[in-house]
Amino acid sequence: MPHTFQKQRVFLTTDTWTSIQNLSYMCLTAHWIDNDWNLHKRILNFCIFPNHKGVTISKHIEKCLQEWGIDRIFTITLDNASSNDTAIKYLKRKTKDWKITILDNEFLHMRCCAHIVNLIVCEGLKDQNELVVKIRNVVRYVRSSPSRLQTFKNCAEREKIPSKSLVCLDFPTSWNSTYTMLEAVVKFQNAFKRLQEEDSQFDSYFNDDDNDENEVEDDNGRGKGRGRKNIGPPNVLDWGKARIFVQFLKLFYKVTLRFSGFLYVTSNAFFHELVSVTSNAFFHELVLVQSKLLTLSRSEDNMLKNMAASMRKKYDKYWENIKNINFLLYVAVVLDPHYKLRYIMFYFKQVYENSKVEELIAMDTSANVAKPSISQTFEEMVVDDEEEDASKSFAFQYKKHLEDAESLENKSEVDSMAVPVSTVASESAFSTGGRVLDPFRSSLTPKMVEALICGQNWLWSSSIPINL
Repeated sequence: MPHTFQKQRVFLTTDTWTSIQNLSYMCLTAHWIDNDWNLHKRILNFCIFPNHKGVTISKHIEKCLQEWGIDRIFTITLDNASSNDTAIKYLKRKTKDWKITILDNEFLHMRCCAHIVNLIVCEGLKDQNELVVKIRNVVRYVRSSPSRLQTFKNCAEREKIPSKSLVCLDFPTSWNSTYTMLEAVVKFQNAFKRLQEEDSQFDSYFNDDDNDENEVEDDNGRGKGRGRKNIGPPNVLDWGKARIFVQFLKLFYKVTLRFSGFLYVTSNAFFHELVSVTSNAFFHELVLVQSKLLTLSRSEDNMLKNMAASMRKKYDKYWENIKNINFLLYVAVVLDPHYKLRYIMFYFKQVYENSKVEELIAMDTSANVAKPSISQTFEEMVVDDEEEDASKSFAFQYKKHLEDAESLENKSEVDSMAVPVSTVASESAFSTGGRVLDPFRSSLTPKMVEALICGQNWLWSSSIPINL
């Protein structure tokens, strides 16, 4: 169906999968906004490729685009592997002369924001590994037999803990499950204390130096051989740290969900999620992490101070410098009728140094003066605050703006709102162990796998009205 993409600027996302036979697959997905303001997402291919080298990845993408007849690319969103940097350089060079490129493909590369958030969280988990292992072990003890679980339930009832759900064990390679485990466990601190007092086997589980040979101590805190102990149980200080850490993970959990959404445009969400990760207030139900970092940096506990420093260092690597962020994300915020240019300048003055803000303003004012800039055009569009739906008012004004023939050639202004800031859906965004095909799909031939995945996506997909 190559005609689907005629006269459409397409945004691409790509990510890799692995089968249980250790075969590598690449998934290439197209995103676009049609003339009726509907957001579309379709998987173009799900093909096997021999290695993860940048040239190999780029040639597979180029071949797929040629097969589909796609010659109008806006951005390509990839994760932060070095091989992807090589792939982008190749694609910039090869597609530079294609139809209607944006500023000679200068902003073609969009780094996966969900992947960056994942890296930041992993730094925090690394510093808090012993704490997480202690809690994981007490949960494992409770879940190790029905009788222990029932005893724990009785302890929770006696402590009058109002919770319908009990503790659950996490998957170490999926940090959102670790967040879920910690969030549930901290509510049951008194129940664990009572369990320790009433269950004679509880202390022996952690103190017995004669563990089973099958007990293996790894990153999950299990004992390795005789004479090794299970780490735990958590003490009073550990419970306090856990509560702080849960609030930390809660922020990144919500941010990742926002970045990974595909039922709504995400590029205009990027900036206020970025602000959520750097300033000191609530915004769209997000707990802001800079205040948490500041609190932890003043903690008397060296472990918490180190965690704050390492997470901030990882954050600064990708988002401290204005130039490290794709400029099209700023455009998306300016185009959002709820925020516009005044919003982005206001928050940039809080997030960045004055010199960097002045640099950003200079980038806007140095644009072609002969033609109104995007910010000038949309700052003139006044959205009536009394409108029930500001996005409808904005859509009406933009469609009216498109009546100008010159504006029709510049549909890129609205297209910028569809820029995907993540390569993966939310269910995959939290994984630190990669994406793996299930045994059923792994048993099929590569062509059959591609046919099933692409066919399901195209048959079940539907256009989604833009919800700003």
